[in-house]
Amino acid sequence: MSWRGSPHRWWLLALGLLMTATVAGVAVFTVKYVSRPRPVEIVVASPDDGSPIEVYVSGAGIREGIYTVGQDATLDDVLERAGVISPGEGPLKIKVIVVGSEEDSSSPIPEDQQPGKININSATAAELDSLSGIGPTKAQAIVDYRNQNGPFRTVDDLLNVPGIGAKTLETIRDQITVVG
Repeated sequence: MSWRGSPHRWWLLALGLLMTATVAGVAVFTVKYVSRPRPVEIVVASPDDGSPIEVYVSGAGIREGIYTVGQDATLDDVLERAGVISPGEGPLKIKVIVVGSEEDSSSPIPEDQQPGKININSATAAELDSLSGIGPTKAQAIVDYRNQNGPFRTVDDLLNVPGIGAKTLETIRDQITVVG
């Protein structure tokens, strides 16, 4: 049987080519428009007096801490200050918390910052290990918990860390503080 003598086969060929073109078009559209990353904009409501904003940043490959930036700062500015040189090298997992103003009662920064105590929101595992009753394993658990859940709001939040109980907390309570 020849293609010349069968119009039915020509229709099947045309239909097959049309379906192939449709599938290719959908694939190109999906790759070009649907799977492309979209920019994220973070807007922080703050007074219009030009006062700086404090941002707590933590995550893998970042110098964890609170960074004070102007109201016109971008996320790239904050990440650069936190030690991320080239965020385009691969996926970056970070946690950003905008710290409230001093008038805000929900602010995690207490008014009385006590010198001489270890700040559990910025201490390294080695610094935490220096506390009585805290060894390297518990110190690392505190840092890991903080990286995953953000800064501690109160000293009592340490009870949420695996391996830290009420007895351990009471042992170190007078040696620690929560700032930021």
